[in-house]
Amino acid sequence: MVEIIYRDGRFLAKGSFTLGLAGTYVNESFDDEDIEIESTLEDILDELDGKKPFFFISLLPYLKDKPRDGDSIAKGLEEYYNQKEKEAAEHVKEINDNLLFNLFWDLYGSGYPFWEIEEAVADGYDPEELDDSVYNGGNVDEFSDYFDQRPNNGTREYIDFEAKLREWFPMFNFDGLYKNIEPEGIVFDGRFLKFQFSDKWGAQLLECAYDEFDENFTSCDWHNH
Repeated sequence: MVEIIYRDGRFLAKGSFTLGLAGTYVNESFDDEDIEIESTLEDILDELDGKKPFFFISLLPYLKDKPRDGDSIAKGLEEYYNQKEKEAAEHVKEINDNLLFNLFWDLYGSGYPFWEIEEAVADGYDPEELDDSVYNGGNVDEFSDYFDQRPNNGTREYIDFEAKLREWFPMFNFDGLYKNIEPEGIVFDGRFLKFQFSDKWGAQLLECAYDEFDENFTSCDWHNH
């Protein structure tokens, strides 16, 4: 959970925010910057006054009836983002599946030799015996329509994509990856969560991986490396 205050013309956060595989982002104090809030009070009030708010449309129930001062708006932001963290926990499998799809879409498309990273190889497999034929066992491409610009909030039929990946790539150390994520920062920008993370295996699989989720946890802007 986060606590949000308004100080010196800025919204500041303290606490933590967990977003599935991407990790837990933590501000020990209001002066830390691992969790940042993009918008100013003026930005938010302008959006609330507009006929068709875009960046804050999902925040309207939390903001529209609040007094128009920084402290009150901060409380509405706090309520909204804590609710988003709760929803992220409820739909963590869908969120993780989408992040894994993004990663394996990159690996599959490039034929990247992940087996050259010692930690990425599951127990019982010899990296010397692995080559790009590992990508012949499944077809990540066939799931692109399932994940492309689609919500991950329980509103559509769920496919356990991680299970398919584990079947296709039994030599990949999925459990090790989950344990070796380095969260690098998250920005609350209205309805969007902008976040960055790397792996601790030398950042060769996930190097400053970046994505933006909207209020439905739709992956909007994936980048890796």
